[in-house]
Amino acid sequence: MSSVREPAGPPPPPAPPGLSAKPLTPFGIEDILGPPRRAPPRPRAASPLRALQELASKTFRGLEGAPGPGRSPPAPPAPSRRRRRSRTAFSAAQLQALEQRFGRSRYLGPADRDALAARLALSSAQVLTWFQNRRAKLKRDLDELRADVATLRGLPPAALGALGALGPGTPDPPPPPAPRAASTDPEEIDVGD
Repeated sequence: MSSVREPAGPPPPPAPPGLSAKPLTPFGIEDILGPPRRAPPRPRAASPLRALQELASKTFRGLEGAPGPGRSPPAPPAPSRRRRRSRTAFSAAQLQALEQRFGRSRYLGPADRDALAARLALSSAQVLTWFQNRRAKLKRDLDELRADVATLRGLPPAALGALGALGPGTPDPPPPPAPRAASTDPEEIDVGD
Protein backbone atom coordinates (compact mmCIF):
# COMPACT_ATOMS: atom_id res chain seq x y z
CA MET A 1 0.00 0.00 0.00
CA SER A 2 1.78 2.90 -1.18
CA SER A 3 0.42 6.38 -0.99
CA VAL A 4 2.33 7.61 -4.03
CA ARG A 5 0.16 8.72 -6.89
CA GLU A 6 1.13 8.44 -10.46
CA PRO A 7 0.31 11.39 -12.74
CA ALA A 8 -2.65 10.84 -14.95
CA GLY A 9 -1.05 12.16 -18.11
CA PRO A 10 2.40 12.24 -19.58
CA PRO A 11 4.90 14.71 -18.00
CA PRO A 12 5.34 18.11 -19.71
CA PRO A 13 8.17 18.29 -22.19
CA PRO A 14 11.36 19.90 -20.90
CA ALA A 15 12.00 23.57 -21.88
CA PRO A 16 14.50 24.12 -24.67
CA PRO A 17 17.92 25.18 -23.40
CA GLY A 18 18.29 28.96 -22.82
CA LEU A 19 14.58 29.62 -22.48
CA SER A 20 12.61 29.79 -19.25
CA ALA A 21 9.62 27.63 -18.60
CA LYS A 22 7.26 30.58 -18.19
CA PRO A 23 5.75 32.04 -21.33
CA LEU A 24 7.10 35.36 -22.57
CA THR A 25 4.72 38.21 -23.18
CA PRO A 26 5.73 41.38 -24.98
CA PHE A 27 4.17 43.54 -22.25
CA GLY A 28 5.51 41.92 -19.09
CA ILE A 29 7.52 43.96 -16.57
CA GLU A 30 10.58 41.81 -17.03
CA ASP A 31 10.28 42.09 -20.81
CA ILE A 32 10.21 45.88 -20.62
CA LEU A 33 12.64 46.55 -17.80
CA GLY A 34 14.73 43.43 -17.83
CA PRO A 35 15.38 41.22 -14.85
CA PRO A 36 15.26 42.94 -11.46
CA ARG A 37 18.59 44.05 -10.03
CA ARG A 38 19.40 43.73 -6.39
CA ALA A 39 20.94 46.69 -4.61
CA PRO A 40 24.18 45.95 -2.79
CA PRO A 41 23.71 45.66 0.96
CA ARG A 42 24.29 48.96 2.76
CA PRO A 43 26.30 49.18 5.93
CA ARG A 44 24.21 49.98 8.96
CA ALA A 45 24.32 53.50 10.32
CA ALA A 46 25.89 54.00 13.72
CA SER A 47 22.86 55.82 15.13
CA PRO A 48 19.36 56.87 14.08
CA LEU A 49 20.56 60.47 13.85
CA ARG A 50 23.36 59.46 11.49
CA ALA A 51 20.89 57.49 9.38
CA LEU A 52 18.65 60.54 9.15
CA GLN A 53 21.58 62.73 8.13
CA GLU A 54 22.56 60.26 5.39
CA LEU A 55 19.00 60.08 4.13
CA ALA A 56 18.67 63.87 4.08
CA SER A 57 21.99 64.32 2.31
CA LYS A 58 21.03 61.80 -0.36
CA THR A 59 17.62 63.38 -0.79
CA PHE A 60 18.90 66.91 -1.23
CA ARG A 61 22.15 66.11 -3.02
CA GLY A 62 20.56 66.54 -6.42
CA LEU A 63 18.92 69.82 -5.43
CA GLU A 64 21.85 71.55 -3.74
CA GLY A 65 24.80 69.57 -4.99
CA ALA A 66 25.91 68.84 -1.42
CA PRO A 67 29.35 67.14 -1.40
CA GLY A 68 28.67 64.70 1.41
CA PRO A 69 26.49 63.78 4.35
CA GLY A 70 26.03 66.57 6.84
CA ARG A 71 28.05 69.08 4.79
CA SER A 72 26.76 71.70 2.47
CA PRO A 73 28.92 74.11 0.55
CA PRO A 74 28.36 77.83 1.06
CA ALA A 75 25.85 79.16 -1.41
CA PRO A 76 27.48 81.19 -4.16
CA PRO A 77 26.22 84.75 -4.41
CA ALA A 78 23.53 85.17 -7.00
CA PRO A 79 24.89 87.24 -9.88
CA SER A 80 21.57 88.94 -10.64
CA ARG A 81 20.97 90.05 -7.04
CA ARG A 82 22.36 93.48 -6.30
CA ARG A 83 24.09 94.11 -3.03
CA ARG A 84 21.92 95.97 -0.55
CA ARG A 85 23.02 99.45 0.47
CA SER A 86 23.67 100.20 4.09
CA ARG A 87 21.21 102.39 5.95
CA THR A 88 21.88 106.12 5.65
CA ALA A 89 22.38 107.93 8.94
CA PHE A 90 21.13 111.46 8.36
CA SER A 91 22.55 114.26 10.48
CA ALA A 92 20.27 116.51 12.51
CA ALA A 93 20.85 119.39 10.07
CA GLN A 94 19.99 117.18 7.08
CA LEU A 95 16.81 115.94 8.77
CA GLN A 96 15.76 119.48 9.66
CA ALA A 97 16.26 120.67 6.06
CA LEU A 98 14.41 117.63 4.66
CA GLU A 99 11.49 118.12 7.09
CA GLN A 100 11.26 121.84 6.24
CA ARG A 101 11.15 121.07 2.55
CA PHE A 102 8.57 118.31 3.14
CA GLY A 103 6.44 120.84 5.01
CA ARG A 104 6.34 123.04 1.91
CA SER A 105 5.88 120.27 -0.65
CA ARG A 106 5.45 116.53 -0.29
CA TYR A 107 6.74 115.86 -3.81
CA LEU A 108 9.95 117.10 -5.43
CA GLY A 109 10.67 117.48 -9.10
CA PRO A 110 13.97 116.16 -10.46
CA ALA A 111 15.62 119.60 -10.49
CA ASP A 112 14.53 120.43 -6.92
CA ARG A 113 15.59 116.98 -5.73
CA ASP A 114 19.05 117.33 -7.28
CA ALA A 115 19.50 120.83 -5.83
CA LEU A 116 18.46 119.70 -2.34
CA ALA A 117 20.70 116.64 -2.56
CA ALA A 118 23.69 118.77 -3.56
CA ARG A 119 23.00 121.28 -0.77
CA LEU A 120 22.78 118.50 1.86
CA ALA A 121 25.68 116.41 0.49
CA LEU A 122 23.37 113.48 -0.24
CA SER A 123 22.68 111.54 -3.39
CA SER A 124 19.55 112.18 -5.39
CA ALA A 125 18.42 108.60 -4.66
CA GLN A 126 18.76 109.18 -0.90
CA VAL A 127 16.58 112.29 -1.07
CA LEU A 128 14.04 110.48 -3.25
CA THR A 129 13.91 107.53 -0.82
CA TRP A 130 13.60 109.83 2.20
CA PHE A 131 10.61 111.61 0.65
CA GLN A 132 8.96 108.30 -0.26
CA ASN A 133 9.41 106.99 3.27
CA ARG A 134 8.20 110.27 4.80
CA ARG A 135 5.03 110.24 2.67
CA ALA A 136 4.38 106.64 3.77
CA LYS A 137 4.90 107.63 7.43
CA LEU A 138 2.50 110.57 7.04
CA LYS A 139 -0.12 108.27 5.53
CA ARG A 140 0.25 105.77 8.40
CA ASP A 141 -0.02 108.56 10.98
CA LEU A 142 -3.13 110.00 9.32
CA ASP A 143 -4.78 106.58 9.10
CA GLU A 144 -4.07 105.98 12.79
CA LEU A 145 -5.45 109.41 13.70
CA ARG A 146 -8.62 108.79 11.67
CA ALA A 147 -9.11 105.46 13.44
CA ASP A 148 -8.69 107.15 16.83
CA VAL A 149 -11.24 109.85 15.92
CA ALA A 150 -13.71 107.23 14.69
CA THR A 151 -13.32 105.33 17.95
CA LEU A 152 -13.86 108.48 20.02
CA ARG A 153 -16.95 109.44 18.02
CA GLY A 154 -18.47 106.06 18.84
CA LEU A 155 -18.19 106.65 22.60
CA PRO A 156 -20.99 108.33 24.57
CA PRO A 157 -20.27 111.92 25.73
CA ALA A 158 -20.11 110.88 29.40
CA ALA A 159 -17.27 108.47 28.59
CA LEU A 160 -15.40 111.23 26.79
CA GLY A 161 -15.54 113.43 29.86
CA ALA A 162 -14.27 110.59 32.02
CA LEU A 163 -11.38 110.04 29.63
CA GLY A 164 -10.43 113.70 29.64
CA ALA A 165 -10.34 113.50 25.87
CA LEU A 166 -12.44 116.57 25.23
CA GLY A 167 -10.84 118.89 22.76
CA PRO A 168 -10.88 122.67 22.72
CA GLY A 169 -14.24 124.23 21.97
CA THR A 170 -16.18 121.30 23.40
CA PRO A 171 -18.40 122.21 26.35
CA ASP A 172 -17.42 120.63 29.63
CA PRO A 173 -19.75 117.96 30.93
CA PRO A 174 -21.96 118.94 33.85
CA PRO A 175 -20.33 118.40 37.23
CA PRO A 176 -21.41 115.37 39.20
CA PRO A 177 -24.20 116.04 41.72
CA ALA A 178 -22.98 117.25 45.12
CA PRO A 179 -23.58 114.94 48.04
CA ARG A 180 -26.67 115.88 50.05
CA ALA A 181 -26.09 117.48 53.39
CA ALA A 182 -27.38 115.63 56.43
CA SER A 183 -30.85 116.73 57.36
CA THR A 184 -31.28 118.55 60.64
CA ASP A 185 -35.09 118.24 60.79
CA PRO A 186 -35.97 116.95 64.29
CA GLU A 187 -38.49 114.49 62.93
CA GLU A 188 -35.91 112.78 60.78
CA ILE A 189 -33.27 112.41 63.44
CA ASP A 190 -33.18 108.91 64.83
CA VAL A 191 -32.41 109.07 68.54
CA GLY A 192 -32.48 105.36 69.11
CA ASP A 193 -35.10 105.19 71.98
